[in-house]
Amino acid sequence: MYAHRKYLKEKYQVSSYQIAQIEFLFKTIFSELSKMLIMGILFHRNLDLYLCALCVMFYLRSTTGGLHFYTYIKCLACSALFIWLAVFLLPRLTLPSFVQTGVLLISLIVCYLIGPVVSKYRPEPSPQQFQHFRNVTCMGIFVYAVILYVFPENRFTIVGFWIIVLHSLQLTVAKIRRKGGLKL
Repeated sequence: MYAHRKYLKEKYQVSSYQIAQIEFLFKTIFSELSKMLIMGILFHRNLDLYLCALCVMFYLRSTTGGLHFYTYIKCLACSALFIWLAVFLLPRLTLPSFVQTGVLLISLIVCYLIGPVVSKYRPEPSPQQFQHFRNVTCMGIFVYAVILYVFPENRFTIVGFWIIVLHSLQLTVAKIRRKGGLKL
């Protein structure tokens, strides 16, 4: 038995299951921080846009979940591709503001109807939590649409716009995958 496990059991009367949960928490935190650092290095020339994309992505993922990969490399690769699309490729498509607003409305509806989609390692939210997460997500997207209307040609708002669009698409894929219709 590892020394830290023995110490926790003896000093704090923590069960083996609780120790496993604590270890999982620390592994998850380390994993997420290391992926953010690696992507920060990859996107160091556009660190400001990367951080903007990461903030919007974190907000959406924490409220509606999404597509989950269960290996470090797949998760890192997908996250890096996701951010690369939102920071470099998709902003080259210039959309009129009324089209952006319409697309955000569609994304809002998709996130409301589909989300949240949680990892298989997390418990399903209660009906009250489910509704709360949907409401928080929709309010955030609505506020973002207002910000996009006020600052339409800002490169940060454009990156956030594409993160929201990509998130609604990957949420759709996650729901299909969860129902058994798509294997990744």
